[in-house]
Amino acid sequence: MAGEFNAREIVEEKTFDAEKHRVAKSAKRLDDILFGITWVLSRKPESFPKVQGLNLYLAKTDGAPDAPAVNVWFNFDDEKVYLLYIELAADPE
Repeated sequence: MAGEFNAREIVEEKTFDAEKHRVAKSAKRLDDILFGITWVLSRKPESFPKVQGLNLYLAKTDGAPDAPAVNVWFNFDDEKVYLLYIELAADPE
């Protein structure tokens, strides 16, 4: 029988929170986007790529007609995921 599963706590650092409010002014459905990404991050943060040479990971979302693509930088330990920074992803050309 598998052990009890505990999702990690999501912690929004001050820099993330400030940028989230700035991004929200121009990003429709940001709350929906963040709900999805934080759900995954709380369960499998190690599934995202680590930024080479840094103790940072990067989660990228795909854009949709009514929701922009975003990049979220984070790190984590056994109990928490620390959201460090968010930005709108550059438009692919």
